[in-house]
Amino acid sequence: MSGCFPCAAMAELLKTVRAAWPMLSRAIRSGQILHPQCQLQTADPDVHCDYDVAVPMSEGYSLTANVFRSRARMSTGAPDPVVMCAHIYDNHITPALKRTPLGGPPQQYRLIPQGVPHPTFSELTSWESPDPNYWVAAGYTLVNLNLPGYANSGGAARILSTKQGRDYREAIEWVGRQDWCTGSVGLLGVSYLAISQYFAAAEGFSGKGASALKCMVPWEGLTDVYRDVACPGGVNGTGFLNFWWHTEVKEALNQSVAEFIANEGGIPPELISKHPLMDQYWADKAVELERIDIPMLVCGSFSDHELHTRGSHRAFRRVSSEKKWLYTHRGGKWSEFYSPSAHDLIKDFMDHFLKGDSNRFESLPPVRLEIRSSREKVHDVRWEHEWPLARTDYKLLHLSEQGLGPKVPAECERCYDGQRGQAEFEYTFAQDTEVSGFINLRLWVEARPSSTHAACPDDIILCVAVDKLGRDGQEVRFNGTVGIQDDVVSRGYLRVSRREFDASLSVDWWKEPNGSKVQPLKSGEIVPIEITLCPAATFFSAGEGLRLVISSYDTCPSPVFTKDFASNQGLHVLHMGGRFDSNLSIPVIPSAEG
Repeated sequence: MSGCFPCAAMAELLKTVRAAWPMLSRAIRSGQILHPQCQLQTADPDVHCDYDVAVPMSEGYSLTANVFRSRARMSTGAPDPVVMCAHIYDNHITPALKRTPLGGPPQQYRLIPQGVPHPTFSELTSWESPDPNYWVAAGYTLVNLNLPGYANSGGAARILSTKQGRDYREAIEWVGRQDWCTGSVGLLGVSYLAISQYFAAAEGFSGKGASALKCMVPWEGLTDVYRDVACPGGVNGTGFLNFWWHTEVKEALNQSVAEFIANEGGIPPELISKHPLMDQYWADKAVELERIDIPMLVCGSFSDHELHTRGSHRAFRRVSSEKKWLYTHRGGKWSEFYSPSAHDLIKDFMDHFLKGDSNRFESLPPVRLEIRSSREKVHDVRWEHEWPLARTDYKLLHLSEQGLGPKVPAECERCYDGQRGQAEFEYTFAQDTEVSGFINLRLWVEARPSSTHAACPDDIILCVAVDKLGRDGQEVRFNGTVGIQDDVVSRGYLRVSRREFDASLSVDWWKEPNGSKVQPLKSGEIVPIEITLCPAATFFSAGEGLRLVISSYDTCPSPVFTKDFASNQGLHVLHMGGRFDSNLSIPVIPSAEG
């Protein structure tokens, strides 16, 4: 780490406190710190756990796993199929082992707001992992693995890399060869426990015979660290990586921070400054999704726009699996994962691909689509045959001085302050309308000097949000990332100097930023840009509205997910109408009657 280590460490800590303070202060005021938002169940007496089972790696070190089995089935000597997860969070941090605050659930349930009803799981369950109570009772052995360099696993500690994926895949194949396993392994888990699945599955299998890995259930996980969280749209993420490092990663290391830095080249908060553009370092942290060909049930929620939504939907689009399903929702991340309905669906998936059972997965359509009218109200849940929907009618709403509308206006412009300004455009739906899919914004933009910034800026950072408005004109809010309960319909970001998108990764309805090329703006230059906002599924009743907000700062911030907008200066100018086809493309789903 460059510079004065104590000073740098203090600066990082202060960034973490600033990013997390809205969440922490809310947890203190609400009493959640003392009354965590979840329900713990006692361990099922039938569940037997072998702690710290050594899983040998070909490079000479061992990983450690907790293996949960049924005492009754162990007595018969019969093997089980295995549900497995792997992570960096230390599988010993459970209430059952008295390693959690006040003997309760993992600390996150004291800080992060949860959906309603609150999640329920057993005291054997570590953070974001499958519940041993449920899966052992369902006829499975559950394996919870510490990845290299964390807790008491050997090897070098890394974060989200192909090397970590190779080790995980080797561990999967080792589990499949044990006499207590039928030779069939399915992967399951949330967030990091979902991302690790992608890296393992992408490694492929080069051993003799059949691979033990039969299927995967990545429940909300990013698939491209650079594009999804470190630098979305070319905008440096400053909050989450600090928060994550200090609260979850560093404490689980079994080696020094210096050793971690030797492996990774820096701690997570430093990495974007060391690698500001998409390069080989970040390429190693982007999953080669086309290499994945096993059956997959992926959760692509609409609640996790700042972290996992893009990655989950990217996985569904790009994996090579012939059998793949997408489960969408806009509830709470952990509430949904541990809910009875999700458990039942995942169990049927595992039963079908690990046990060979005949069930709904023989004919189930591939997309579970949940459409919400508001945070609390689910308008519809139905199964669809593709995503985005083939019958989507992409409506162009043109930007003008009057707002948003279907007609191309006369040429005009709108300016706002480059430090703390915004422009708003509204549209009212004349009839009931479902907007489900990917929203895209096309703009023509220019940077100009201002009274406080005499030089013409050579760059612009755009923050884009789409709100829902009630008939009374008030905002209608939704569940968002890390428990935020006042989120917009959708959002996106773009640093205009990084406006080039990757043609090999993009389609008409999803433009992926290239990230490796810088194109500064010139004085007087007006350039077109395109931003694909996060996917959503929202119902608007007649008389309700949509509001597009384009700004130089986060008008609806998500605590922890702060970003660096310091370079925004001067005036931002939006050119509209005539020669400038600035428009918002919304995915309207025709009604059943129409």
